[in-house]
This record gives sequence, structure tokens and C-alpha cells, in this order.
Amino acid sequence: MRAKTRLIARRTAVIVAASAAFGAIASWQNETGPVVGVVAGILIGAAISGFEILLQGPWAPTVRRWPVVLLLLFRTAVYGAAFFVGVHASVALLVWSWDPILHPTRLRLLSNYTVAISFAFAFAINFALILGRLLGPGVMVALFTGRYNRPREEQRIVLFMDLRDSTQLAERVGDERFHRFLNQVFWDITDPVLESGGQIYRYVGDEVILTWPVQSGVRNARCVECVFAIADVLAVRRENYQKDFGTEPRFRAALHAGPLIVGEMGDLKREIVMLGDTMNTTARIENVCRMKEKDIIASASALRLLALPAGVSAESLGVVPLRGKTSEMELFALARGDGQSAA
Repeated sequence: MRAKTRLIARRTAVIVAASAAFGAIASWQNETGPVVGVVAGILIGAAISGFEILLQGPWAPTVRRWPVVLLLLFRTAVYGAAFFVGVHASVALLVWSWDPILHPTRLRLLSNYTVAISFAFAFAINFALILGRLLGPGVMVALFTGRYNRPREEQRIVLFMDLRDSTQLAERVGDERFHRFLNQVFWDITDPVLESGGQIYRYVGDEVILTWPVQSGVRNARCVECVFAIADVLAVRRENYQKDFGTEPRFRAALHAGPLIVGEMGDLKREIVMLGDTMNTTARIENVCRMKEKDIIASASALRLLALPAGVSAESLGVVPLRGKTSEMELFALARGDGQSAA
């Protein structure tokens, strides 16, 4: 099952449970309230899961260009209609009559009341979902719960991925088309990142920074697999990129592991920030990728934590000085055993 599909499935499960509670509340005046709640939850969950799957299909490129407020209103309208119809349809099924839909007041289902809470509930859910997407998975929960209100140290794997030859491309196609190119690339790498359990920490120009808690990232070498999975996804879409932009995206990647201080920062704009030598060192390793003309380089400290995936080899580059740092570091270039580059 694809990562996005699993994400939709988890979201649907939550919505079904919430819908069951909603159905019971919406039909509290009816003696079949609890049963209505369960049936309504199933009906609403099925409708919303179908809607979410459609949004991931052919409509996705169109919908993602919509302004956030339009997307919020559209999703609220669909969810609200599902909640409203689901409650009435569940009663109709239970009494085997169209009356709850055609004449809801006969069964003391107050339509105005149901409409109000249907769309209020839908708005609240979608506001939270969209806010979660804007902030990033897990970030909204961490901010609201105050998990990083006080800075804390975490052991993290960090992956820097930098787009090759981006300066020349930007000069050739112009800023607007280059922005579309970058946006398409970052959309296309979402699935591999989700599959690996990684978190997109930040976009920095043509660079993306990914992180994993160490235990999660080293499991089955998911942090390494992620780089090659991204390369495969971009290779599949190579013709589309060539057709639209006259080039194809390729990344350099640097992988390192170590402690980071994670905490909230800012007032007017608040975010969760990761600071520490591990982050700075990973950036320096990325510079070595350029110097050594290697697609992916990992530190020895990162590789000691995991077993490389089958078919991936590590070529020792020896102990390499890093720009701006007094200490040297043992580095390895990673590649597939078939000779294919990582990115």
C-alpha cells in the first residue's frame, strides 16, 4: 500500500470515528441515535474516502493550484454535504423510508440544526487538515502540544539534497518556469519521503532538507533507500520534465547523523527549528559532493548505524577535510551495484 494511501486510510478511520460521534449528536432527539451514529459514520467515511482518493487522482494537478481559501471552502462544502446527507441517509436505511431525507422533521431531525453543525464540523476538520499540510506532518501537533516549547536534544539523521545545475536552468527558463519546475520536483518526491518515514524539514531554494529520528531512519536503511527511490520516481517522469522544461532533475545528496537541538523559535512567525553541528556538517558534506563529483556521500558515523540495502555499495573517500571545520571526517560515496547513480 502506497504511503499516501495509508495516510488517507488513517485519516478516513479518524473521520469515520468522528462521524459516528457526529451522527449520534446530530440525531440525539431520535430514539435510534446511537445506531444512527454508527451507520452515519460508515456512510460518511465511505463518501469522504472516495473524495480523498479522487483528489489524489487526475484532479490533483488542478486542485493543488487553487488558493488555500478556495480549497478550504471546496473541501468544507463536500465534507459538510457528506455529513448532512450521511445522517439522514442512515435514518432512511434504518426505517426503510425516504421520509428522513424528503421530510426530515417527521422524525424530529432538525434540518437547520443538522446543516449548521454539519458544515461547522466540516470547516473545523478541513481547517486542521490544511493547517497541518501548511506546517508539515506532525509539526502542528508538536506546536499545539508544546512538545518543543523548551528546546530538547534529539538524535537525528539528516539528508541534504541539492538540485544539480539549477543556476543554469533558472537563467535559461526564467524565474517563473523555474519555480514551476522546482514545485513539480518537490511534489514528485513526496511519495518516497512518506514511504521512508522521513520529514521534510525545510526547502531552501533548490535544496530540500529531510530528517528522521535515528531509530526510524536506520530501520531497513530507509534514509538511504529514500535517495534511490527519489531517483527512480524522477527517472519515471523524465520525459515529462524534458517536454515541459527541456531538462530533467538530478540531485546531489549528503547524509549524516548526530545530535540536534530541536525547539520552537520566533514570535510573529513561529516554527520548530533544528540547530547543531550535525546540520552544519551535513551542509559541508554536500560541498564535498561537488568537489568529488559524487551523487551521494554519507558520513562514516551515519553508516555505522545501519546496514546498507542490497545492491548499494559504499566507496571510501578516506578522511576528508570539511570547509570551515577544524576536524576531518571519514566519508563514503554510495552507489547502486549496477553502476547507476543515486540521483
